[in-house]
Amino acid sequence: MSENINENTSTADTQSIQEKAVLTNAAEASVSELPPEQATEENKETKENDKIRYDLPPAIEFENVTKRYFLYGTERSRFKAMFTNNKGVKEHPALDDVSFKIYPGESVGFIGRNGAGKSTILKLITGVSYPTKGDITVRGKVAALLELTAGFSAEMTGRENIALKGLLLGLTEDDVAEIEDDIVEFADLGEYIDQPVRTYSSGMKMRLGFAININIRPDILVVDEALSVGDARFRKKCRKAINNLIAQGVTVLFVSHSADALKSTCNRAIYLKNGTVCVDGTVEEALEKYNADIEEIKRIRREKKEARKRKRQKRLEAKRKREEKERLEREAAASIESEQASDAGSNEV
Repeated sequence: MSENINENTSTADTQSIQEKAVLTNAAEASVSELPPEQATEENKETKENDKIRYDLPPAIEFENVTKRYFLYGTERSRFKAMFTNNKGVKEHPALDDVSFKIYPGESVGFIGRNGAGKSTILKLITGVSYPTKGDITVRGKVAALLELTAGFSAEMTGRENIALKGLLLGLTEDDVAEIEDDIVEFADLGEYIDQPVRTYSSGMKMRLGFAININIRPDILVVDEALSVGDARFRKKCRKAINNLIAQGVTVLFVSHSADALKSTCNRAIYLKNGTVCVDGTVEEALEKYNADIEEIKRIRREKKEARKRKRQKRLEAKRKREEKERLEREAAASIESEQASDAGSNEV
């Protein structure tokens, strides 16, 4: 009985393999029949999807995360709140019940207006800030291209700061020694690498910070597009390094307002609106909703501007009529006074 089952199973497996082969050949044939541009695009999309590891636990997981900031009117009120547990202090909800999962290998763009919660999410992921409510899970080493010079000691040399920053990022001394030459070469600071950081310009500090973060071989890379590092040549070098990490399957979080940058870097986008997730889907879907909302905001602003203009014109017209009325009244009064003076003169004669 068991032999028959095995034989049937073997036959079924053989048929299944043959069917898969036929389907694969048909799919390859259908792709080859596509126009070159479309075929290239589909191949590119397939390669990008191959890097995403949905079989592994999420690299980043937000579960019903809420973050509120307290708004203090003065330093005195801030000091007072220390003893009253912030009683009566106004709160600002930066994030409200946000949930999403990002899997290893995904490149996710975050878009939204200023104050939508993008920076707050990045701070929560990098451990700079903590949620008011909810759970955040981050699996892997994080390199954040945000506050690049954080953790530097002004009196230590650039080379010594490489070791210091590496240890702060969780590397061992052997790990730091292994990547030190790569960091020095990438930063391209020349003899300044052995000079105190206090002698560096702001651009040189940023270059050193970028070189350290990009070379620690992170599992998760957080990038703020607003970041400007060095001259045009160095910025091009930075972009190439980021793209190389993406090609290696590193999970990337990319904050940007540029549609072209999002499309070229990300395979998914999250549109944040007023601290909540408005769209979590393809880059095109997120950009479409974002642009629609921006156009709606512009339309409302235009209408308000026109309404203010009409109101101002109405006030000016009312003022003009009032002034005209007052002028006519003055002229009438002057005319009456003139007639009365004339009549008085006649009576005297």
